Amino acid sequence: MNEDDMPVSADMSVLGPDSVCSYLPDRVSRFEHRWIWSLDSPQYESLLARGWRRFGRAVFRPACRACQECKSLRVVLSSVKLSKSQRRCRNRNADIRIVVQRPTITADHIQLYNSYHADMHQRRGWPLQTTTPGDYYETFVDGGFDFAREFLYWSNDRLVGIGLVDMTDRVQSSIYFMHDPDWRDLAPGTFSVLSEIEAGRTAGREYLYMGYYIRDCGSMNYKNRYRPNEMLDQYVSDSQPPVWTTPKQTKSK
Repeated sequence: MNEDDMPVSADMSVLGPDSVCSYLPDRVSRFEHRWIWSLDSPQYESLLARGWRRFGRAVFRPACRACQECKSLRVVLSSVKLSKSQRRCRNRNADIRIVVQRPTITADHIQLYNSYHADMHQRRGWPLQTTTPGDYYETFVDGGFDFAREFLYWSNDRLVGIGLVDMTDRVQSSIYFMHDPDWRDLAPGTFSVLSEIEAGRTAGREYLYMGYYIRDCGSMNYKNRYRPNEMLDQYVSDSQPPVWTTPKQTKSK
């Protein structure tokens, strides 16, 4: 039995209200939500295969009335081919030390989150937001799920990046990544994805789920640079098998 066939959590889904889309401002978005009290790896793999994402105890996926631009994307780990620019990025960050462990909260976590978002607010116009230990716990740590991990990126003794990643025996899901603004010139976002890909390949996992690819959103259209990848045709119910297909792709540099 694979993730397409496994029954998932019985928790009820709730449709959220319509709101201005965070990614395409001329669109109206809506999400389907579930609140998860317990979740094992096979159940979670089944949710991921149907386009669900997780933050803390909440899982969600798009349920927009008139837009289907959010495409769930996963990388086929066994067949990954790095581009020249991706290999250069990996080499430029060779001195970064990576620690993978269960999610934690420290003062460094909070400071890094707030510094990252202040920088993105200034450079890209993101809404200004800060976090507290309570907010951070609810978003990234709550649930205590066995598959939850954080990738800590260290430059000497300084924490410069945090990646939240779910890792089951068979798949991975990239949840969120934040970095020190001073690290930006070395493409930490690319390096974090490459690090997650390497961890998945080493463990023999099948896929890295990367969330939603949105062609016309600069913050979300980078995901198809990691190849080969597959996209989910449509968001189906728990009882329906999901269909993933390989999009037509141009050559990466």
